[in-house]
Amino acid sequence: MKKVSKKIKFLAVVLGSLIISSSAFAVDLTIDNSAVKRATAGQFDTDSDRVNAKDIFDLERSFFSAGYLGSTGIINGGNVIDPSGNQVGGNGTTTAAALDNGVQGAFGVALPGGMYLGFAAAYNLKDKADYTTDKDGNISTPNNKWTVNSTGNFILAFRINEMVALHYNLKIGSSDYPTVSYSINHTVDKTLQNDYKTYTHNAYWNHEIAAAVKLGEHKLTVPISIDIYANNTKQKGKVANTDVDYANYTGVDYVALNLNPEFFLSLPMGPMTGINMGVNFGVGLNNNVGQNGKNGTTEYKTTQKALRMNVGVWASFPMEWSLGNDQVSLAMEPQINLNFGVNNYGKVEEFLNGNKQTTLTGNYAYPNGNDYFVFSPSIELPIGTLWRPVEWYELRFGTALILGANVSSTQSKDANGDNANKTTGYDTYSGIAGFFGMGFIVGEDFNIDLFAEVGTLSFINMNFGGQLTYRFN
Repeated sequence: MKKVSKKIKFLAVVLGSLIISSSAFAVDLTIDNSAVKRATAGQFDTDSDRVNAKDIFDLERSFFSAGYLGSTGIINGGNVIDPSGNQVGGNGTTTAAALDNGVQGAFGVALPGGMYLGFAAAYNLKDKADYTTDKDGNISTPNNKWTVNSTGNFILAFRINEMVALHYNLKIGSSDYPTVSYSINHTVDKTLQNDYKTYTHNAYWNHEIAAAVKLGEHKLTVPISIDIYANNTKQKGKVANTDVDYANYTGVDYVALNLNPEFFLSLPMGPMTGINMGVNFGVGLNNNVGQNGKNGTTEYKTTQKALRMNVGVWASFPMEWSLGNDQVSLAMEPQINLNFGVNNYGKVEEFLNGNKQTTLTGNYAYPNGNDYFVFSPSIELPIGTLWRPVEWYELRFGTALILGANVSSTQSKDANGDNANKTTGYDTYSGIAGFFGMGFIVGEDFNIDLFAEVGTLSFINMNFGGQLTYRFN
């Protein structure tokens, strides 16, 4: 029976954390996925992990994989809250936890000439509608024609040859901005002469294109991505028989361009297999704010001059040990992260019917501008163990730790644009999570994998799932 390679054993991807549920560390405590997939227990220990991780250089056989992803929610005052923060039940006294469900699938096709095509997708379908129309055609509360809360992750990977591969990745929702919400509400009141629709956007999309080059055991990956954050409300129709057509934006409605090169330097030194290092750079391209459009007889135009920029560097050191005649394997990957963020938001200008306003109608704390800076260092330590007592069965378990801090400074400006108040802040955080998985290997063609992960070792909030993989040709 052919053994699963050591590289596959420690190739674990937190795909469920990325798309279906919040990470085990929630918003501020997300351990970097590259470190987790290389060093922790590993949720899915199959070929699909390589496609999910965009690491298809060593894939030779075609395969098909399908699985289930689940997540338990939390209790909030006796009301059942799902992992996206939506109330899905409860009466103030219940103790049951919410359950969020998703599915994932992947396949890979070996092509002539050393080429390879891989596709992976995970999706959580959560759409709804709730509206009432009376006999006269009026629509009041509830008036929700359609709400989209589904999240997903779609990956396409193509190996051109043994040295070059290309990837495309679409994320709808993420660990730090998990809710994808697009809703249409329709209000009709013929007595008040109201007939308008309200469109609400509170969502995140990420489009990424990456190229990977492998030179021997070294590997360079260069992803370029666009983040689209939508947080606005648009209204169109008639209110009191008066035309309205406007949008109201918040401060997180913007587009950003990111460059995140990553390099693996193969440098075997004892148990250490090499050094991973990377740079994260992002710059905001647009930042809408305030009310824009026509509301009755008043035409609004609000602008905000803002630069958003984030720079980060990180390095990790993967290590592996083999014990007990290869029946037990141990891996860890310490990682150091340094992140810097700059944002000079808040310089707001508002025009009503073409006239610049000195007093803003919106709620802006610093209409003359802010200069914001944040420095966020952190250290991560994921540790994983694999035990294979027999050829057809293996157990994978581990833990992951994180320590970090945020140091921030905000400088507001007065009406003349001069520096005014300065606010500084400092906070630290830490987290711990547990990972567990098991795999059943049937011959060289068939795998069944199960996993579970808990944040801060709490079984109230847990991610879990199972996957089946079949290899052919």
